[in-house]
Amino acid sequence: MNQTKPTLIFDMDGIILDTEQVVRQCWHDIAPAFHAEEIDPVFLATVGTTRVHTCEILRERYGADFPAEEFNSAASRRYHEIDDAEGVPVKTGARELLHWAKDNGYALGLASSTRQEVVEKELSARGLLSYFDYVLGGDKITRSKPAPDIYATACRAMHADPAKTYAIEDSYNGIRSAHAAGMMPIMVPDLLPPTEEMRQLAVHIFSDLTEFHEFLKR
Repeated sequence: MNQTKPTLIFDMDGIILDTEQVVRQCWHDIAPAFHAEEIDPVFLATVGTTRVHTCEILRERYGADFPAEEFNSAASRRYHEIDDAEGVPVKTGARELLHWAKDNGYALGLASSTRQEVVEKELSARGLLSYFDYVLGGDKITRSKPAPDIYATACRAMHADPAKTYAIEDSYNGIRSAHAAGMMPIMVPDLLPPTEEMRQLAVHIFSDLTEFHEFLKR
């Protein structure tokens, strides 16, 4: 594969946008109405995966008759209430990194487990969508992270050699996905701390995007 530009492919939630803490709060807010006890470990298991897979995880924990779709819809409504009232910030260093990378000839992609429509809306609202040459939402692929499908699809669409392409992720599922796709995973932890597995799978772990930016400049 002839890769003409250096390529970076980003996750969105917890990497570009500081959404994960907000979503976590939403789950805690609505859990009592659904009699969903000990919700935090269940939420953490869903970080980096699609809505469909999230429903599967909820039913595994709370039973096959748990109203997982209704739970997700309630969490989504609560999220948008918070977003409309307070706004969800861009992660530290994200805007600066995207601007620098674009100016320095990088091809920029985004591969998110969030639905395509939501991804484009969230990025556009913050003036970030135009930085990306290619955007892929989780509803456009069959198998969710940690399967490699979303990253493999993004690399093909961008004519990028996975072995020469960085995937920037915060979640365990995302790092597993990028590694399985044969990429160079970069972990920038958000809610989930690095584990020994992550240290094995990621080529680097950085405290934030500013640190990753400095690495690229070197």
